[in-house]
Amino acid sequence: MSEYEKLTNQPLVITLAEFRFSAILKMENYVSAFQDYLRQDFPHFSTTQTQEMVFNPNGIQVKASTGWLFLSSNKKSALMLDKDKITFMTSSYNRFPQFWDDCQKALSFIEKEVKPALLLRIGLRYSDLIIGKEENEQIESYVQPVVCNTGYIENIGKQAHRINETVLETNVGRMAIRSLYGVLNLSAWHDLSEPPIIINKYPKHSNRILLDFDHFWQSNENEEDVPFNVQFIEKKLNLLHEKSREAFWEITTLEGREHWK
Repeated sequence: MSEYEKLTNQPLVITLAEFRFSAILKMENYVSAFQDYLRQDFPHFSTTQTQEMVFNPNGIQVKASTGWLFLSSNKKSALMLDKDKITFMTSSYNRFPQFWDDCQKALSFIEKEVKPALLLRIGLRYSDLIIGKEENEQIESYVQPVVCNTGYIENIGKQAHRINETVLETNVGRMAIRSLYGVLNLSAWHDLSEPPIIINKYPKHSNRILLDFDHFWQSNENEEDVPFNVQFIEKKLNLLHEKSREAFWEITTLEGREHWK
C-alpha cells in the first residue's frame, strides 16, 4: 500500500495547473479548432476580458486582453486559454493521473497545433478547506499547531484570525505554503474564492482553516531556454505533485487524515 492513502473525504476544494509559454499573438486563430477538439468534454464556451499593463516609450498603457474559457458539462472543470498560458482547474479532483490526463489532452493540442517556442513556467496548486461539520468539532487537531496557535501574544487580545506563509526551495522549484485560520466565510484562498467553476461554498461565518499549496517551476534566465514539450511538462508536474502531497501530509496530522478517510 502506498504511503499516501486516498482520502475519500479529502478537504480539497480546487486543484489548478498553469502552463506558461512564449506569447502567441495570433492565438485567436487557433481557438475555433481548439474548441472543436475539446467540445465533447468541455461543451460550454465563453470569452473573458482582463486588464494588462503594457510598458512602452510613452509610458504605461492599460489594455484589454481576451481569453477563452471552456467549461465541462457539470461546470466543475475548466480550461482557460490566453495568448501566453493555459490553465486547467477542477473541483472534482480524484487522483493525480486522471488530473494529468485532462491536462495532457489540452497540452498536446497546444504542442502540435499552436507550437509555442518556449516553456516558461509550470505551476500546480491545491487549495483545501477544513471546516467543522459537527457541533464542537475540534478542527485545530487536524493540523500542526503552528497553523492555529496564538503563541506569545494571546494575552494581548482574542485572535480574530491567523495567517501564515512559508516559501520553500524544493528540488524542482519553489513552493509557497499558506494557511488561514479563524471565523471566516471563505471557502477557498482569496484569489480562488470566485472561480469560473462550481465549488462547495459555506458562506456563513464559521470556524475554519484554509490551506494553500502553490508549487511551481520556471525557466531560469541564466540557463538555456526550454522548448515547449509535453514530455518535459509531465516529468516536472509529477515532481511538483509529489512534493505538494508530501507538504500536505506534513502540515496535517494523523487524526485529521483518519477523519478524512
